[in-house]
Amino acid sequence: MKYSLEYFSLHYLNMWLRHDRFYHESINNGTRKEKLVSIKKAATYYKVARNLPKEYDEDIGYERYEPIVKILDKAIASDFSGDTVKSISKVQDKISRAYGHRCVLSVTTKLLWLKIRDPIIIYDSQARKALNTEDGDLSGFCEAWRDEYSRHDKTIVSVCGGLHRVAKYSCDQSIATPKYVQEVSAQPWFKERVFDVYLWHKGQ
Repeated sequence: MKYSLEYFSLHYLNMWLRHDRFYHESINNGTRKEKLVSIKKAATYYKVARNLPKEYDEDIGYERYEPIVKILDKAIASDFSGDTVKSISKVQDKISRAYGHRCVLSVTTKLLWLKIRDPIIIYDSQARKALNTEDGDLSGFCEAWRDEYSRHDKTIVSVCGGLHRVAKYSCDQSIATPKYVQEVSAQPWFKERVFDVYLWHKGQ
């Protein structure tokens, strides 16, 4: 089934309202406990908890996801302003070592995006299938992602520019006033996440 970019823009607005805005705020400004709770919720929501087994945190005396909090706390936006792929790979290596040298590429990009947003590009298996890139090739994935985004960017900008007109269809109108929606949907990271949702559906 095909969906329009208008559908995906509203879909992501609701994801932002229900989930991502809370994760982003907590990971950046929450207490240690709030960060742990938020990462647990995010890992469950984004279905990546299985990649971070309890045997590498709770079972050896840490709180659940404590190693993740310590790693993310040290990650700052300026670290990713140059070679973003290289910087993501460094964080990926740290998380992988903390969790038994498992493959944590998708987990890493999702958690980094929740903290930093732009310029992080989320690596996802469904998006990878949609872009037809090699499994595990972050550099190739990001290049293909940007190329494909450039083919849709004008339409996405237009769609997001009109999203405030349907703010009443959002899941939380107490937050999503037309003014709020107009402001948040104008952000580059919001438009990129609309594209992410489009790719996820395309790759199913």
